[in-house]
Amino acid sequence: MNQRKVDEQRLRLADTESSRGHAGPAPQTPLHQPAASGTGPGSGAPPPEAQEATQTLFRLRILATSDVHAQLLSYDYFANRPQYGMGLAQTASLIRQARAEVPGSILLDNGDFLQGSALAELAAVPGRRKRPHPSVTAFNVLGYDAVALGNHEFNYGLGILQEAMAAAQFPLLSANVALKPGAGPLQDRLLAAPFALVRRRLTAANGEAREITVGVLGLTPPEILEWDHGILAGKVHVRPMVAAARAWLPELRRAGADLVVCLAHTGISDLWHLDRNEGLAADIAALPGVDAVIAGHSHEVFPNATGYEDARIDAAAGRLAGKPAVQPGHSGSHLGIIDLVLAHDGNGWQTREARARAISVSEEVAGLSPKDIRAGANPLRAALGADHRSALTWTRRTLGRTRVPLSTHFAMAADVQAMRLIAAAKVAHVAAALEGRPEGLLPILAGVTPFRTGGRGGSLNYTDIEPGPLSVRHVFDLYPFPNSIVASVVTGEQIAARLEASARVFAELRAGEPDQVLIDPRVSPFEFEMIPGLTYQIDLAAPRGRPGRIRELRLDGQRLDPKGRFVLASNSYRLGTRPELAGRIVLDARTLVTTVIGDYLRAVGEVGFQTAPGWSFVPMPGTAVIYDTGTGAPAHLDEVHHLSPELEGITEEGFHRFRLYL
Repeated sequence: MNQRKVDEQRLRLADTESSRGHAGPAPQTPLHQPAASGTGPGSGAPPPEAQEATQTLFRLRILATSDVHAQLLSYDYFANRPQYGMGLAQTASLIRQARAEVPGSILLDNGDFLQGSALAELAAVPGRRKRPHPSVTAFNVLGYDAVALGNHEFNYGLGILQEAMAAAQFPLLSANVALKPGAGPLQDRLLAAPFALVRRRLTAANGEAREITVGVLGLTPPEILEWDHGILAGKVHVRPMVAAARAWLPELRRAGADLVVCLAHTGISDLWHLDRNEGLAADIAALPGVDAVIAGHSHEVFPNATGYEDARIDAAAGRLAGKPAVQPGHSGSHLGIIDLVLAHDGNGWQTREARARAISVSEEVAGLSPKDIRAGANPLRAALGADHRSALTWTRRTLGRTRVPLSTHFAMAADVQAMRLIAAAKVAHVAAALEGRPEGLLPILAGVTPFRTGGRGGSLNYTDIEPGPLSVRHVFDLYPFPNSIVASVVTGEQIAARLEASARVFAELRAGEPDQVLIDPRVSPFEFEMIPGLTYQIDLAAPRGRPGRIRELRLDGQRLDPKGRFVLASNSYRLGTRPELAGRIVLDARTLVTTVIGDYLRAVGEVGFQTAPGWSFVPMPGTAVIYDTGTGAPAHLDEVHHLSPELEGITEEGFHRFRLYL
C-alpha cells in the first residue's frame, strides 16, 4: 500500500493545501556532539571569535521534561516487564550529561507527574502513604528547579496533591488555579506559587562572571474543572491560561526576572485542529515578556519535521512566535534542551542565539551506552526501591481469571471482549447500588472507552491479556485512569446523541474508494465511546456533526425508544466533557472505576463473554480503510474477521498497518 496515498488521506481530513506528511521527529543531535557553529536561528554554539572579542558571551542551558506520568524506573507495572526507552530513570543520564556540558543549567518539569503508573496509583491509596510521593522523591533526587502543575495532578483531589506538594524541595507553580478568585489574576488566592525566580552565576570563556535571574511561570489547563468536575467543583477556580500569563508576566519582571521561561501545560496546535484550547503554546509564546516556552500535555515532540499552517510555528528551528520552544514527549521519552547564548550590555541581558531540541532517551539516539544510561538511574533506583517493591507486590495480586483474550488492538474497529468486561463490571456495580430504588428497575447500560489504543503512546500502548489469571495490574492495563463511576438517568434520544458525538472520531469516507484513513487524526481517540449491550451500526459515509451516523440502534432486538428512560453508567471524565448529555445523576459516590472492575472480578471469579451482536460499521462494498495498530495485533485477527484484515506492513513508528474491507 502506498505510504504517499495514506498521507494524502490525512491531508484531506485536515482540510489543508500544504504538503503536511505524517513525519516523525527530526533527527536528534547526541548531547556529546558539539552543535554546529553559526549565528543564525537554531545554532547552538558560540559565534566566531571575532564577535567574542567585541562582546562577552555567556551560555545558559534550560533542561525540561513534561508529562512524565510517574514513569520513573523504566518499568511497565501493568505489563510486568522492563520498559527501556522510556522513564525518568533513563532521562536521568541525559540530564547528568547535559549539566556536565553546561554548568549552571536549569532543570524544569511541565506537569502531569502525579498520575500514570502503579507507583502513583499506590501512592494515592488513602491512609497507606508514609513516604513522599515517588514522583516528588524523583524530582528531589534529580534536583529540579521548578515544576508546573498539569491537569493530571488534580485526578485524586486536592488532598493528595497538597500532600505531595508539601514534600517538594522545589517550587510547584500554577499562576491560574485559585482557591479563591479575586478581582483579577493578581488578586487571586492561588493554590500554588505563580512563578519562581531561579538564580544562576554564568561564567564566560574569558572568565568573566555575572548573575542572571530566570523567571519561571507555570500555567495549568482550565479544563481540569471539566475533567475532574466531581472532586474540584466549588473548590478551585481556574482562569484562562493566556489571560493569566498576560497579567503575571509584568510581575515577573518587577520581581527581578532577566528572562522568562513559561511552563505552559498545553500543546502546539495547528490552525486546523478541532480544539484550539488543547494547543495554546504559540499564543502564549506570542505574549510580550515571554523569552522561551516549554510545551506539554499533548505528548508530542517539538522541534520536529512537521509542516504547520500557523506561520508562528517553525517546527524545524524550534520556534513559536519567534521564541525558542521545546516539547519533550511523555513518560520520560525525551529531554528538552534550550541553549541560549546571552550578552550583557551593562543594563540588561540580550539573547544572541537560541537553539531548541528534544533528545530521545532511546539508547541508540542518545549517544550514551546502555551501561551509562542504566548507571545514571542508580540514584533514582536507590531512592525509589521501596516504592518499586511495593508496586510489584500489589500489582501481582490475583483477582480472578479470564477464559478469553482481552485486547484493545482492534477496539477502534470492532466490538471487542475487553470493552465488554469493563461494561459488565460497571453495570453490576450500578445495579447493586440502585437496588431497592425506582431507578434500579430501569434498563442499565454502560459507556466504555478503549484508552490504550496506540496514539502518542506508541505501538506498545495496547491492552493484550492472554487467557488465564487476572491480577491488579490487568485492571489498570484495561483502565489506566483514576476516573470514578457515575450513573445517570438518560433518554434514548440522549444515548443516540452520545453515540453520534462518539462517531466523529471516524473519518467521513467515500464509497468504493480504497485505502482511506479510518481514524480522523484531528480527534482524540479518547472521544470514542461505545455502549455494549446495544446493537447499532456506524455509517462512515454519513456527514459528521449532525444526526445520521448511528443506524439501527436497538436494545434486545427492539429499536431504542427515544423517549424511553435508561440508567447509563459512565465516568467522571465523560460527565465533565459532555454535561448536556449526562442526564439526571443518580449515583456519584466517587468510587474509582478500577475498584469497580476489581470488585467484579473477585465476585464472579472467572469471565468469558460469548460473541454476540454489538456495534459495527454499515457495509460499504468496494471500500477499504487503513488501520494502524500494535505489535500484538496479528494474534487477534478473529475480532475483525468480518472486515477481512490484510497486513500491509510496519510503519516507521512501529505500528502494524492493516487494510480492512467494509
